[in-house]
Amino acid sequence: MDAATFRWVLIVIAVIVVLAVYLVGQHQARLRKRSAMENFTRDEVDSTFIEDEELHLELDNLNRILKDNEAEAEVDEIHINPAVDSARGPSALPHPEIFVPAMLAGRDESRLVSYHLRHGDYRLITGEEAGAAAQHASLQLNGAGYLEYRDNGEVAFRVASLTAPGTFNGLDQLEFTTLGLNCYVDLDACREPSLAYEAMLKKIDELVRMLNVKVYKPDQELLTISDVNAVREQFC
Repeated sequence: MDAATFRWVLIVIAVIVVLAVYLVGQHQARLRKRSAMENFTRDEVDSTFIEDEELHLELDNLNRILKDNEAEAEVDEIHINPAVDSARGPSALPHPEIFVPAMLAGRDESRLVSYHLRHGDYRLITGEEAGAAAQHASLQLNGAGYLEYRDNGEVAFRVASLTAPGTFNGLDQLEFTTLGLNCYVDLDACREPSLAYEAMLKKIDELVRMLNVKVYKPDQELLTISDVNAVREQFC
């Protein structure tokens, strides 16, 4: 190979190398640009949500509300159709024990009108919730640790806790919780049982609205208008 041919071979190789380097460089530049655009877009989208903490809190609250509504809807369905509950079989969670104070345990049921206020899924009520509801319904804590409502200076009805020991001592403490409220009228302890019963119904309505609970009879069946009317007839 003479010198001229060899020179042209070197020139061709140099051109090929330069061209290859240029193409590789262009390809890498496009990759870097695409990566930068993707990262920018992702960071921009993320910052729209991450930096807005209030939106995060609102979304979390909405999610919890939706879950609670779904749970309550399921509980309502169980009460309407008891067969659903029995179909769950042994896998269903056991119901927590409902505490009955000694002063009520041995009483004649015909001389006592008692209703339980609690969540259908046995969710606990905090001291803060119970305290706010009691204050709204003008219930006062007596010396024995029970809540009571006075009408014209006389006790119309009392409220015990469905959780042992049955009192509301420590209601203002953070650790206080209760399964629910046991509202009862002692027919032997009031001069006007019908007025006491109506006062209890009125305050129960306020408590239900405040605590978002349901009203049950001592046998754990939901209270109905027919049950209320049957009690009213006893006072006629």
